[in-house]
Amino acid sequence: MSQWYADLDQAELGRGANLTVVSEHQVVRVITSDTLSIQRPDGQRLTAFVQDRTAGRIRLVLQDGRRVSLRLGFDEAFDPVGPGAPFSRQKWLIN
Repeated sequence: MSQWYADLDQAELGRGANLTVVSEHQVVRVITSDTLSIQRPDGQRLTAFVQDRTAGRIRLVLQDGRRVSLRLGFDEAFDPVGPGAPFSRQKWLIN
């Protein structure tokens, strides 16, 4: 079980939003039972638990009990993305 930092590109975890999980220290591999600390554009944070990770999909349970399903948009877990950018990242798209 790991805890990951993620950025959300919209105010809420709703349809069409992008969630980018990043790490400067290890390869991003989100799996079942991981925890995400999600930062919204306004600086507020949400906490989510990965209830299920199957292939290119994850199901999150938010701290208020809501469930959100996401699909893997792209995986740059092993690809450096440039100077000053995170070492590893995965982008998840909310269904």
